Amino acid sequence: MRWIRFISLSVLCLLCGRWGSALAQSEALAAGRVIADYDGEPRRSDGRLDIPLLIQQLKGLKVNVYFYLIWHRDTDWDDLQRFLPEARAAGIEVWVYLVPPSESPPHTTLYSEPFRLDYLRWAEEIGRLSAQNPNLTAFVIDDFWANETFFTPDYVGQMRAAGRKASPGLLFLPLMYYPEMTRRFVLGYKEVIDGAVVAYPKGPEDIRVARGLLLDRDESPARWVFAYPGQTRSEVGDFAEVRHTYAVSPAERYLLRLSSGDDYLGPTSGYHIKQVLVGDEVVWQEDVAGGSTGMRTLQADVTGQVKGTSSVTVTLRVIDLKPVSNFGVEVSWSEGEADGLKPAEGSAWAANARGRWQTSFEAARHGEGAFRIPFIVMVAASREAFPRRVGLEATPENIRDHVEMAFTEMRRGNADGVVTYVLDKRPGNPDYAAAQTAFLKANQPLPSPDFDDDGAVGFDDFFLFAANFGK
Repeated sequence: MRWIRFISLSVLCLLCGRWGSALAQSEALAAGRVIADYDGEPRRSDGRLDIPLLIQQLKGLKVNVYFYLIWHRDTDWDDLQRFLPEARAAGIEVWVYLVPPSESPPHTTLYSEPFRLDYLRWAEEIGRLSAQNPNLTAFVIDDFWANETFFTPDYVGQMRAAGRKASPGLLFLPLMYYPEMTRRFVLGYKEVIDGAVVAYPKGPEDIRVARGLLLDRDESPARWVFAYPGQTRSEVGDFAEVRHTYAVSPAERYLLRLSSGDDYLGPTSGYHIKQVLVGDEVVWQEDVAGGSTGMRTLQADVTGQVKGTSSVTVTLRVIDLKPVSNFGVEVSWSEGEADGLKPAEGSAWAANARGRWQTSFEAARHGEGAFRIPFIVMVAASREAFPRRVGLEATPENIRDHVEMAFTEMRRGNADGVVTYVLDKRPGNPDYAAAQTAFLKANQPLPSPDFDDDGAVGFDDFFLFAANFGK
């Protein structure tokens, strides 16, 4: 099997060389094997970072990247400069992690210090520090999409350029959530980011869907998209809608069918409401709160609204029943259809909106692999976050299994890395000990195809080999 191993390694090296110039400074990301941990740093009694203990615990996990959060204390920036040489000696890259305006005063009590909301200055100073410490290879900004009106593509481009002035290989990656991973985000930012950190998958399917989108392999039907930006106030009655006139043919029953979806999974309800109207009557409505990602088929019996008429107007709408201040959302609709209804001659969908709502139409598409955006999976690993983000009890075994799931997807080529969110790294902690087994397994070499006893290549081995062969 040596020839297979040789070919696999050779192809991977060639592929890394093809796109490695932009990622040259981060060896872990260029290799597609970021094995990382975030935050949860031990501290001394005086509140300063306990560097020897943090290095010891990171080495115990065999990480190659540590996400260094600057937020807890105003000494974090100074401690970073003490930490970098020690991390480099341990073979660990460091990615600086900053909080956005929505996680700074007046919304919270702390800034990322000392440069606060001046992210151009942050990038410049991180670039200078990276030039002195080559293991500082990237920076990340939390809750990026909730701050999209601040972090415009133009601003992000300037920010990344400021960092690269002193350190040409410095990378920038936004922190996104799986429901936020849309075609709109990818097309808007793919030229000014070097990858994405995406939190928090409930299972492998979330990871695979995001991977397809970031590799331009996703497929989607034609749809209308209604978008409302975060950090933006609305008024009662603000809306986005599309209308279409249908001719009515004789039928005993009229069932309207279409698909709808939105990217908000939280519990906050009573604000953005999706509605379907026939004429002026609401025949179906649903809050954007809760639910799941992806399009969902709905059906409404509209016989009472249609029977006996020659034409009807169907409206797809989202409306604000209460004003919002920071409730960004994207709502999608497919074109409706119903037995006995057909588009009226000369009619077309007409879009309308009030307030800051925006409407757009996206044609059906098939991914063409025109771009490749590296992708890091962030998995919940703290007792506080795990039940809320995963929906399971926060036991050491459940945390271990969830971390291992994400690393398995990385090994299959469905992600370029995994980072654990706030794993408790206190010595003797059972969560650390359980997660450590998943980390150590992630560091094992990827298997080459092995012949079964009958001389055939085992299916699982071949799947792993093929996925990474074409990465």
